[in-house]
Parts: sequence; C-alpha cells; structure tokens
Amino acid sequence: MTGDVRMMKILSHYDESVYQYLCGNSNKHIPKIFELYKDAQGNLIVIEEFIQGNTFDIIINNPTIPEKTKLKYFLDLLEGLTFLHNAPNPIIHRDLKPSNIMLTEKGEIVILDYDAAKIYKPDSTGDTTFLGTDGVAAPEQYGFMQSDPRSDIYAVGKMLSVAFPSNSRIQKIAEKATSFDPEKRYPNAKILSDVLAGRLSPSLRLKPIFPPPGYRTRKWWKMLIATFSYLFIIWTCADFHSNDDPLFNNLTRIILILTILFSVDICNSWTGIFDVLPFVTHRNFFLRSLFKFLFIMLFWISLTTLVATLVVMTGHSV
Repeated sequence: MTGDVRMMKILSHYDESVYQYLCGNSNKHIPKIFELYKDAQGNLIVIEEFIQGNTFDIIINNPTIPEKTKLKYFLDLLEGLTFLHNAPNPIIHRDLKPSNIMLTEKGEIVILDYDAAKIYKPDSTGDTTFLGTDGVAAPEQYGFMQSDPRSDIYAVGKMLSVAFPSNSRIQKIAEKATSFDPEKRYPNAKILSDVLAGRLSPSLRLKPIFPPPGYRTRKWWKMLIATFSYLFIIWTCADFHSNDDPLFNNLTRIILILTILFSVDICNSWTGIFDVLPFVTHRNFFLRSLFKFLFIMLFWISLTTLVATLVVMTGHSV
C-alpha cells in the first residue's frame, strides 16, 4: 500500500516480550518493528524495517579501514546494546555476531535478528534453551548459568580481538571482555564503551612477576642473555659507591635499582602496571619507543630530585 519494502519474519522460537518492547520503543540502532501477530501454528510473524548495507564482517576483517573508523562503529554498536540492556526488563541479544550487525548505506550500525534474544530474569538460574553461535556465544549460554548483559559483552570482545589485531590496548580490553567468568568482564555496554573511547582507564589484569622478562618465552638464548644481564645489574648495584657517605651511596643504589626495574617493566610490559601510560602500547614502533624512553628519563629525574632533596634536608652532601 505504501510502496515501501519491509521484512517479514516467521519465528517458531522467540520471546514475544522482546518484540513487543522493540515495537513500542524505537532506536536508530534497532530495526523499526511495524507489526506483530501470531499465525494458526503459533508462530510469531514480525513485520520490520528492511535494512540495506553490509554486514559487520566488512568492518572487523578489513585491515585498510582506519582504527579510528572501526572504533567509531564499535562505539555505535555499544550504544545500541546500551539501549537494549537499559530496557525496564533488560534485553539480552545472545547471538551477537558480524552477520547480525549491519553497516547501512548511511554509515549507521544496526543490530539485527532477535530470534535468540530474551528478557533477563534476575530470579532465574539458567537459560531454558541454548541459542547462539559457537565460538561467539558466551560460556554461560551453554547451560552454566543464566545469560545477562555480560553475555553480549563477551561477543563484542570476540569481535574486538579480530578487528584490532595489532592494538595491544584494545586486545587487553577484549581479553577482559571475554573472560570465562562473567564477574571478571565489563559489567555493561556503557562501561565498555567508556573504556574503548578512553573516557575510563581499562581495568587491566596485572601479569605475574615470575617468570621475569627473558624467561617467559623459554628460548635458551634469551634466558642466557637475561641471566647474565640480571647478574650484571645485581653486581653493579651492590658494588656501586660514589663517595664516602654511606647514606648517599645507599640512596643512589636505590635510585639505580628502581630505575632499572622501571625500565625493564615499561620496555617489556613485565607486570602491566605501566601499560596505561599514553603511547606506551602504541602500534607505531618509533612513537612507542620514544615515549618509553621519555617516561624512563622522567622517572629517573623525578626520583633523583626527590632523593637529592632528602639528602640535603638531612644535612648530607650530594
């Protein structure tokens, strides 16, 4: 009657309350639902907006697309998820994957296919039926526990790891988003969006201290070099003295040890503590190396100034 093109879906597995909410509440990242009704067999008939464009595969698998552009699309995706998760009864998509996400001809991100979607029920202990895609579905969707907004966070994390293979900062975010334990993931799409956009610092999981750099790859030549290097550092620090003042010598040894530890940590991402510093994990090697050097120098100068001030205040000579 109108001449517009619509999509008609016939669903045998569905959560009708999901489509009822979407029908009465529109969002630019969700296809508009025009009509709902059931046929004689109990199938749900959904008449919805027909979305034209390319699936999200073109975003995550195309290395020529700038990371800034990719990031913008992911932030749009998380904006759509936030709309779903912030419903009075949160809507969990449960089958979030590239083929269910569309980049329209206008450059907008639209989340499709709510066949597996469900309303989150706080008093439920598990999902009644497994619906999802192997490799993308969160572990809890296989019957371990009830899926919740963090299940969709898991799927986004999987796509992030593919879309940004060389970006160590985003890889760490993706690692947290895809933790097996939902409690260790980002709690909702808004926080993940803020972390990705740099509005919040990612809560990085610290790496174990042992084994230290040089021993982590288990390559014999690296371990040999590391052994001699660490022994040389220990000998240098222990044997160091510049004048006859014991206090000054000891404080200088402390400066030397801390500067070396800081240098090893920031250059090798030993503990992960300093990975949050600007440009330390930048994909450009020269920019990354320059800022690591600058941070090491800044650390050494600050520490030296502090110790020199303390020495002077105690009446010792520098």
